[in-house]
Amino acid sequence: MHTRRTTFLGAVAISFAANAQAMAGGSGLALPVGNFSLTAQGTEASCSGTSCVTLGIIEAGAEVRDGMGNACGTHAAVVNTVPPGASPPTVVPSVTAVLKVIHYDSASGTGDESLNEYSGGTCNGANFNNTGATQLVSGTLHFVISNGGNRIDSVVTALNIAGLGGFSLSFTELQQQSRSNAQ
Repeated sequence: MHTRRTTFLGAVAISFAANAQAMAGGSGLALPVGNFSLTAQGTEASCSGTSCVTLGIIEAGAEVRDGMGNACGTHAAVVNTVPPGASPPTVVPSVTAVLKVIHYDSASGTGDESLNEYSGGTCNGANFNNTGATQLVSGTLHFVISNGGNRIDSVVTALNIAGLGGFSLSFTELQQQSRSNAQ
């Protein structure tokens, strides 16, 4: 009886330790923290009634991520028709992007996060101050973390913009390092 109880209590203790390790990140990938560069590219259909124009989009900027799954940063966007025509592209010099992790599986390094983009507002690290901000876009991304947490690749899975038809957009985020830390 004493041996069974000891074996049972040992199994319970191992189970608690394993669960605590899994909840703390254990051998999985923790959410990346720090300064990241951001690039995005893809297409969107801008529609009026049944008529749509395909737009090519490229974005570049920087953001800060915290360990709670928040990110905030700004980027510039260039939007043009596909194929480009005689008119110059539209350049949007400053868009504030706010990301928040909805679900994350540290064992696979994959998850989903909300995306909200604004004209105006400011970032304080990974947190967004919405004073003076006008929301332009909302949506969701599916992401995967790789390269030891130094790279995040995402695809847009939902996007809410007035007059939007189809879309196909991807994001890449890379951990920024100072020259003294780069190998």
